[in-house]
Amino acid sequence: MNQPQEFRHLLVIEDRKGRRIVFLEEGNYTIGRDSHNPIILYDYQVSRTHATLIRRIEEDENGAVHYCYRIIDGDLQGKRSTNGLFINGRAVISHDLKHGDVIRFGGEAKAHYYIIPANAGIDLFNPESLDKISASRVTLNSQSSETVINKEEQNKEDQQELIRLASFPELSPNPIIEIDWEGNITYVNPAASLKFETLFEEKLKHPILAGLLEDFNSRQGNLFLREVKIGNEVFEQYVHYLSEKKLIRSYIYDFTQRKQAEAQLRESQALYRAIVRMTSEGIFLAYAGSRRLAEANPAFLNLLGYSHEEITNLTLYNLIATELTTLNQDLSKILETKQDLQTKYLYRRKDGTFVSLDTSISLIAYQNKEMFCFVIKDSSKVVPEDEYSNYYALHDPLLHIANQKLFEEQLQIAVAQASRYQQMMGMVVAEILHWEEYCQHHPQLKDNTLKNLTEIIKSCLRQGDLLARWDNNKFMALLPRLRGPKEAAVVVKKISTTVEEYLQKEAAQDTVKLALNLSLLIYPIDGNTPSLLIKNALLSLEQAKNNVPANLGVSGFYLSPKSASLLKLEGLIGTAIKEQQFFLCYQPQINCNTKELTGLETLLRWEHPELGKVTPRHFLRLTEETDFMLPLGVWILQTATLQMQKWREENIPPVPLGVNISARQFFQPNFPEIVLKILEQTGLPPQFLELEVTENCLLQDTELAYKILHQLAKGGIRLCYDGFGVGNSSLVYLQTVPFNTVKISPSVISQIETSPQSQALVESMAILSKGYKFRLVAVGVEKLEQVELLRKLGCYQIQGNLITRPLPTKEATVFLQKAEYPVSL
Repeated sequence: MNQPQEFRHLLVIEDRKGRRIVFLEEGNYTIGRDSHNPIILYDYQVSRTHATLIRRIEEDENGAVHYCYRIIDGDLQGKRSTNGLFINGRAVISHDLKHGDVIRFGGEAKAHYYIIPANAGIDLFNPESLDKISASRVTLNSQSSETVINKEEQNKEDQQELIRLASFPELSPNPIIEIDWEGNITYVNPAASLKFETLFEEKLKHPILAGLLEDFNSRQGNLFLREVKIGNEVFEQYVHYLSEKKLIRSYIYDFTQRKQAEAQLRESQALYRAIVRMTSEGIFLAYAGSRRLAEANPAFLNLLGYSHEEITNLTLYNLIATELTTLNQDLSKILETKQDLQTKYLYRRKDGTFVSLDTSISLIAYQNKEMFCFVIKDSSKVVPEDEYSNYYALHDPLLHIANQKLFEEQLQIAVAQASRYQQMMGMVVAEILHWEEYCQHHPQLKDNTLKNLTEIIKSCLRQGDLLARWDNNKFMALLPRLRGPKEAAVVVKKISTTVEEYLQKEAAQDTVKLALNLSLLIYPIDGNTPSLLIKNALLSLEQAKNNVPANLGVSGFYLSPKSASLLKLEGLIGTAIKEQQFFLCYQPQINCNTKELTGLETLLRWEHPELGKVTPRHFLRLTEETDFMLPLGVWILQTATLQMQKWREENIPPVPLGVNISARQFFQPNFPEIVLKILEQTGLPPQFLELEVTENCLLQDTELAYKILHQLAKGGIRLCYDGFGVGNSSLVYLQTVPFNTVKISPSVISQIETSPQSQALVESMAILSKGYKFRLVAVGVEKLEQVELLRKLGCYQIQGNLITRPLPTKEATVFLQKAEYPVSL
C-alpha cells in the first residue's frame, strides 16, 4: 500500500478563550463544552458534546490512499446538539470536510478546517493565508467520506504552489525563528529581525531563546506554548521541536495589547468586588449548572449569619426554603429567556430561622461559566425610636406585621377599590391548630416558631398583598386585586404546601402536631362588605374544624360553595376557549321613526357540550376580570369584523358594528395597533367598526384612556360611550373624546315610564346629541310604551328585545336581508 501523502489536517478554533490550533491525528474526536472532550469549546451556547469528527483511510484501485474527516452533529449515540451544526452557513447533520470549510457550533464558537503540507510552518495557520492554498490538490470522492489526496495526480501547478508556500514565512507579519540543537540561529524572518534587533548579539541569552535547549531531548516532536516578557511587551511563543531536522522552530505573537486589556479587566473586576462588598444589599453568585454557591458579599453574610467559608458548601436548595417546584421553574425560565426576575423568596438563616426577602436574579457569565446573580433585600420597615408608638398602634410588636386594626383599614380600602373598578379581591384566613397545647409543652420555642410561620406565609404572598396577625393563633392575608379566583387559589395552595412541609420537619419527633387551618374568600362572592367578609372568614374556620360539608381546595383549604363554583367556572372558560365553544350573536339598532337599521351590537355567547347554553351573567364578568379576555377579545374582533365584511360582499348595506371592549383589553399594550391589524387582515374598512367602552375604562387611567381613544379615532375607528346613566357618567368625557355614539343604560330605560329623573336624563342627552353630533341609542327597550315615550323625548334609535333578541349569525343574516324592520305602535 502506498504511504499517505505528507499533508496534515488541522482545525483553527475561535471561541471565548481565543484562537488556537488543533492538529487532527487521531481516528476520531468529540468536540464540545464538556472538559472530557479531546477538543474543548469555551462557549456556554455550545452543547456538552456538540459534534464528532471521524477519520477513515481507504486505498483505491490504483493503490492511492484517500482520507479526510467527517463531522457529525452530536455524539455517536444519536444525541444531537442543542443549537445545531453549520458548515459554510448551512445547517447539516453530517458533512465531509473540505479544505477551507467554516464550522459554526453556536454562540461565538467556530472553526476553520485546513489541509496543508506537512512541512508548513505555524505562521501559515492564519485563515487569510490558508485560504490561499490551492484546492486543486483536494478532491471529494462521492462514494466515501474522505478527502482524496492523490500523490500520482499532483500536477506541476501543485508543486509551484508548495514552493510559493515555502517562501511564505518571509512575508509573515509575525516573527519566526529557528535554532539548531547546538543553539546556533539558523533562520530569522524579516519580522523577527525588526522586532528583536539584539537577537544575534545576545543569542541564547535573549529572552525569546533563553531556556529552549533545556530538556530538548524530552520535548522532541512536541509543540509547547510559553509566555515571554521583554520590558513592557508580552509575547506568546509557540515552540516546535523538529526531531528529524534537529531544529527548534519558534512562532511568536505579540499579545501586549491583550495582556493590557486583561489587566484592565482584572482592575475593573477588583473595583466591582469592592463596590459589591460595600453595598448594603446582599449579593451572592451560584453556578447555573450545579446550583452551588460561589461567592457572597458581607451584606449577604450578615443578613443570613453564614461565614464566607460556609457558603461554598451550600447550594441554593440549602439556602432557599421556598417551594422547590417554584424555585426550579423560576431558574429554568431565567436560563431559557435570559431575562431578569423580580420575586420574593423564603431564606433559611444559619440559626434555623426564616426570613422573607425581596430577590432579583440575573444570569451572568463569570469566569467562563454561567452564574445566577442574586441580589436580596430585607424590605421590612426599620422603625425609628420616636415612631414606636405610632408604629405599634398598627403593627404586631413580636412579628412586625400588620395588626387587626391596620388590616380592617386596608380591607375597607380594598373593598371600595374592587367595587369601584368591578374587580375581584381575596381574603385568606389561617389558624394554627393545637397552638395552646404546643405553647404549654414548648414555651421557649413558641415565639421563634411563630416568627418562622410568619415569614413562610409572607414568602408565599404576592407583591402588594398584606399579612396581619388577627389574634393569638390566627392570621389574615389581604389579596387586594385578583385576575380571577384561580390566582387566589394558587397563593393559598402555596401557603398550605410550604407551611405543611415546614411543620412536618419541625415536629417530626414532637408529640404535639401543629397544623394549619386555611380558608379562602372571594369578593363579592363571599361577601360584599368588610364586616361580612370578616364574619364569613371566621365562620369558615369553624366549619372546616367541625367537618361541616364544604368544598376543599386541592391542598386542603376551605372554599365556600359559591367560590368553588366560580373556580370551577374559570377552569371551564379556559377549556371553552381552547375548544371553541363560544359564538357570537348580533342585536340590531333601529330608528323607530324611519324603521331603518342604524347599527349592530356584537354579543358573546357560550354553548357548553354538557351544561348547554351558559348565560352571560354567569361568565362574562369573570372573563373580563381575568387574562382569558385577552385572547378571547382578539377572537371576537376577528370573527365580528370578518362577518361584517362578508355581509358587505353579499351586498347587505353596512352599518356600524359595535364590539364591547373590557378594561383589561383596552389597557393591554399596543391595543390600537392590534385593532388596526385585525381590520387589515379581515379587509373591513375602519369606519364600520365601533368600539364600545364603559366609564370603567375612563376611570382607571383617564390620561392614558384619552390617549388610546384618540389613537383609535385617528385610525378611523368609531367610538361608543356605553352604559351612560349609571355611575358618574361625566359629561366631561363627551367634551374630551370624539364619541360617535352614546348608549343609554338599560337601567335608565327600565324606569323611564315612572321616573321623571330618567326622562329628564334622556331628554337632555337628546339635546346634547344634536350639539355634539353623536348617535343616541336607548338600550334595553322591551315595551311599545317605552318607544312612544322615547320619541317624545327626542331619542329615536333603540335596541332591545322588542325588536328582536340577539341573533346567531345565520338568523342575523336573514334579518339583515329584510327591507324594513318591525317597529310599530
